[in-house]
Amino acid sequence: MGRARRDYFEPSEDQITDAVVEHWRIFAVPGSLVASIPNKRAFGQPGLMRGLPDLICLSPQLGRLTGFIELKRERGGRLSEAQINVGELLRLRGAPYAVCWGRDEPIAQLRTWGAIR
Repeated sequence: MGRARRDYFEPSEDQITDAVVEHWRIFAVPGSLVASIPNKRAFGQPGLMRGLPDLICLSPQLGRLTGFIELKRERGGRLSEAQINVGELLRLRGAPYAVCWGRDEPIAQLRTWGAIR
């Protein structure tokens, strides 16, 4: 038996990352920055650490704080234990942190944090 065929298109996390960063490039608030954290598939390579969020956000509205977004696909995306632990650490340190599903949720979060108009 093969896997069930999907009747819908669901972008990968890499495609979501690309779309969100491109959206920021087009609609960026001056003085803001949104970038991906190149940490995919961190399995013990030097300098990489499991659980780090996918995006980093700086904006005038956040001031001295740095925001972090963990991206998940709309269907079936779930947090790993490492991602849960890093998210809890960020929250304890007072860093803005959000888990967002699909393409639209992270864009809305960036709007809330004042990085896009």
